[in-house]
Amino acid sequence: MFYIGGINDDLRTEIHNALTERGLTSHMNDTKWYKLCTAIYEEMPFPPSYWHKDVLYDAEEPEDPQSVGSSYGDWARTPEASLGLHIEWLKVDPRYAHHRGQLIPPRIEDCSAQFRDILIRLNIPFTEEEHLFVIHGHSVGVELPRHVKTPA
Repeated sequence: MFYIGGINDDLRTEIHNALTERGLTSHMNDTKWYKLCTAIYEEMPFPPSYWHKDVLYDAEEPEDPQSVGSSYGDWARTPEASLGLHIEWLKVDPRYAHHRGQLIPPRIEDCSAQFRDILIRLNIPFTEEEHLFVIHGHSVGVELPRHVKTPA
């Protein structure tokens, strides 16, 4: 079961006021978040880790953005991780480090191509920065490029 939305009217008003004050344009809705979360759990071998920027609060940046994650992301499985109106952006790292022991380097599983295909298929607005995918929930009045999958 996914938990999407569920914010009260006061918080919804506070978010709306912040969006208006900062001039942010919405690119996502609850349906798109739900479809993305569903695709992550049904099609990906693991739920990738992510960092997010909330509309009302400062960003939660990774200490070392080059390091590969060794934890999974909580893609709206709990109320605390609900994705929706309050998300300005997510930075997603679709790589996972499988630890095999102290003397052996971890095996890196990279699902970037699979994740990119999901984003394109669902028409999710995103950009790529190095190995991170940035999903834009809101942005400053800029039309984001739509990634078009070219036929093989």
